[in-house]
Amino acid sequence: MFVSDILAEKGRHVFSAAPQATVAQVAEQLSTRRVGSVLVLQDNEVIGVVSERDLVRAMAQHGAAALDKAAREIMTTDVVTCDPDDTIEQVMATMTRGRFRHLPVMRHGELLGLVSIGDVVKARLTETQVEADALKAYIVAS
Repeated sequence: MFVSDILAEKGRHVFSAAPQATVAQVAEQLSTRRVGSVLVLQDNEVIGVVSERDLVRAMAQHGAAALDKAAREIMTTDVVTCDPDDTIEQVMATMTRGRFRHLPVMRHGELLGLVSIGDVVKARLTETQVEADALKAYIVAS
């Protein structure tokens, strides 16, 4: 199974924020949309990501004043991406190694979507179930 299969199932919509959006606005978006991160886009280019972890770090460092800061001040700027042709195993390894839960899907500089660890686990479970069902059918047919 590939990242493109996940995007075909879940869609390509990505939640984003402008670099000048306040942390309070980003937190509201995360809460309202029930997501764990938003991409920070400038001129349709990914320049960062703000995750729940980034919000927690900002609150720990700045207290309530963090809510008035701009997204660009707290975002993670070293954004790791994946390709739609990457396998689920490759993406799981990347997420585990980097200790993050969201990967933008990019090809030739174009943002195609975003996959989360939840998307990857769901896809892997589906893949495992299909394999198990195929093995059972093979055994019964023998």
